[in-house]
Amino acid sequence: MNEEPMVEDVLKEVGQEEETTKKSSVGKKIGLGCGCGCLVVILLVLGLIYWGYSTVAGFIREYEEQGYAMVEVQAMVVEDDKVVQGPILYFGQSVTIDGIIEGDVAAMCQALTINGTINGNLDLLCQAVTISETGIVTGDINCEGVQVLVVDGTVEGEITGSIQVRK
Repeated sequence: MNEEPMVEDVLKEVGQEEETTKKSSVGKKIGLGCGCGCLVVILLVLGLIYWGYSTVAGFIREYEEQGYAMVEVQAMVVEDDKVVQGPILYFGQSVTIDGIIEGDVAAMCQALTINGTINGNLDLLCQAVTISETGIVTGDINCEGVQVLVVDGTVEGEITGSIQVRK
């Protein structure tokens, strides 16, 4: 029976040692490795998406239950000569109010500009809100989440809530 020599035996005869493969990480392995790390990141991202969706849905649901009429738009301007009856919920990218709104207003948008008059309270979940020099809000302003609030006009009520930057 002719046995072939093992690789280790041949290498010993010529005075070399077999190269051992080195692992990319040195030391004790903690946890279950990269797969678990990726899973944790995916779960965090899904959690943030769920939180964002529930915040948006909760804001809309709250005002619809109170009888607000929802206006979903990409960009909207309430014209200078218009009078809109509230309560009304604006949901969209950009809303500009040049006219008069009689009643409460809730807005969930990226940019809200008030050049006209809101005769009621204003509830906001917006990125940027500007009340220009001609803008008037006769009620309170409740900011559920506003990144930048600029008030150059008149606010007769209180401004409360979460505002990152107020100018």
